[in-house]
Amino acid sequence: MNRIMIALAGSALATGMVATSVFAPAPAEAAGPFDKIKKGLKKANKKKKEAEQAADAVDAVVNGSTRSGGPNTISGIRSERNARLRTSSRYKGHKGKAGPAPAKYVQQINCAKLGLGNAFIAKGGTYTFSQGLNTEERTGLIDRQPVKAQSGCLFPAMGVGDVLYVELDKAKYAGNKYDYDLQCVSYDGSEQLNRGTRPPADGYKGKDVMLHTGHSLGYTPTAAGSNSSRSGAYEKYLDGRGRSMLTFAMPSLHTDPGTDFFCQHYNKNTGQIALAFTFRRGPGS
Repeated sequence: MNRIMIALAGSALATGMVATSVFAPAPAEAAGPFDKIKKGLKKANKKKKEAEQAADAVDAVVNGSTRSGGPNTISGIRSERNARLRTSSRYKGHKGKAGPAPAKYVQQINCAKLGLGNAFIAKGGTYTFSQGLNTEERTGLIDRQPVKAQSGCLFPAMGVGDVLYVELDKAKYAGNKYDYDLQCVSYDGSEQLNRGTRPPADGYKGKDVMLHTGHSLGYTPTAAGSNSSRSGAYEKYLDGRGRSMLTFAMPSLHTDPGTDFFCQHYNKNTGQIALAFTFRRGPGS
C-alpha cells in the first residue's frame, strides 16, 4: 500500500499536478493589534499634508507670492486686491461693530462745532504703485468708506482694526488742541479705558492719507517721493484749506469676547467735545 501511494505522488509531480493538501499556500496572517493604528496614522498624515498644501495656497493668495517666487508671482493678484486681502485677513477675528450708542451718552454730547468734515473709516494696510517697469509697496489707509457725523459730532460705530479719519477747522482747533483728551467708557459703565488701552490718537500721518502717485486705489490727492516728503506735502495741502486732521485706531484685546465702548474727545476746560464715536473691542488675529 505504501508503495502504491509513493508511486501516485511521483506521478503527480511528473505531470505538474500539485496536491492541494500538501502544497496549498499558507493562510493569510491575521491582522495584528497595531494594524488599525497604523492605518489611522497614515490617514492623519495624509490629511495633515493636504491641510498644509491648502494653507500654502491661501498664504500665496494673501501675500501675492509663492514659496518659491517673489511678490506678485500669481496671475491676477494686483494692487487693490492684495491690499484688501491682507488687511481683511489681519482682522478676521474681530467681533463686529459696536451696537447703537446708549441714550444716556448721546444725550450729554456737547459738540465744540469745529467744522468736522471729509471723514472716512479705513484700515491700515499695504498698497502698490508703479513707476515705469517697477512695482513697489507702501503702507497707508485703504478700504476707505466716507462717513458723516450724527447728533452734531458722533461718528458711526466701528470694530477692531478700523481707523477713523476726520478733518476739522485748523484755526478753531489749534488754539486749544492740547486741552482735548480722549475718554472711553463701556456701554454698561463698568470699564473705563486709560491712556494705554484706549484707541491711539494721531498714529497715522499725512503719508498714510496722501498715497504715492501711481497707485490704483483711486484716492486723491497723491504725491511722489519718500514717506516724509509726502507727509510734508499733505500738511501743506491741509494748511492751504485751513484744515487739520485727526485719526483714531480701534484696538483689540485677545481676552475680550466683545465689549462696546463710547468715546469722546473731551475739552476739560470748556466741557465740550471735538467728536465722539463708538467701537467694539474684541480679539484681533
